[in-house]
Amino acid sequence: MDGVGIVGHVGRKGLRFALTDRTGELLPGTMRHYGSEHGSSVSGTLSTFQRDSGLGRLPERSAIAVAGLARGDAISITHTPWYVSRSGLRAMLGQPPLILNDFEAEAWALSDHRGAALLPLGAAPAVRLQEPGTYCVIGMTSGLGVSVLVHEPDGSVRVLATEAGHAGFAPASRAMADLLAAIFPNRFPVVAEHLISATGLVAIYTELAKAQKLAMRATKPEDITRLAGVDPLARQACEMLCEAFWTYTSGLVLTFGAWDGVIVTGKLAMALRDLLSLEAMAAVFHGTGKYMRLLAAVPRSVTALEHGELNGAARALGSHVH
Repeated sequence: MDGVGIVGHVGRKGLRFALTDRTGELLPGTMRHYGSEHGSSVSGTLSTFQRDSGLGRLPERSAIAVAGLARGDAISITHTPWYVSRSGLRAMLGQPPLILNDFEAEAWALSDHRGAALLPLGAAPAVRLQEPGTYCVIGMTSGLGVSVLVHEPDGSVRVLATEAGHAGFAPASRAMADLLAAIFPNRFPVVAEHLISATGLVAIYTELAKAQKLAMRATKPEDITRLAGVDPLARQACEMLCEAFWTYTSGLVLTFGAWDGVIVTGKLAMALRDLLSLEAMAAVFHGTGKYMRLLAAVPRSVTALEHGELNGAARALGSHVH
């Protein structure tokens, strides 16, 4: 077992574990998924993984990506009964685990630019991850995840984990401000993730239907995105979400200095790719401020990462000595 590692993802929908080989590559055939029936103990689920995998013992080296803030000893996973205990995993495996935020792991998965097809967003330049630079990785799914990937000129990689999805959102148009006031009355500030997410899309669609006295044809985010091509109300809701997304992402580029590229991930983002690519959305991203021309030159791409959290955990594990 020397050099072999175990990686995991503890997310809102379940737990996944897999092994890595001695070179730090994920072994897809070892991957297993466990749902909520396995309780709240990650260490207990690891024991189940050990038994299901026919392992005499678990590897000592481990990296776990979590849907939450990876600080402290006991880490609670957002909107789930699960938690991760650093001290518990250390006692179980023999070495301290590497625990990272799930979108931090997404950035690590992109760090070697091999496993991701970066698709262009409209007329924006394509992101060239093989070049040194600072990149913002932003995922639009059931939540809003943000991390920063830095490729140094010497080939080394740094990843900054953030909780930027939980920062406040500032609307850039009167229509957006009115929409926020209707959906989130007397809430100051509005948390970005509450608007820019699958849940936010449903809230936007519901409010637009109410305001326009129109019948709702969908209640799930995937149905709203599917209807966007044929239903004016669904399209309007999706366009408002895309406007909010690019408004917020523009601010992230300015905040983190991510002038070398924005990489968008997540199933919701992929479903909205055509709308995110519209010229009108590019104008939202550029804005009208002092750095309008610089923002216009920022490369922007979207990608669908396969097993991004596990691959990223494997990459991060290979780069850390702990």
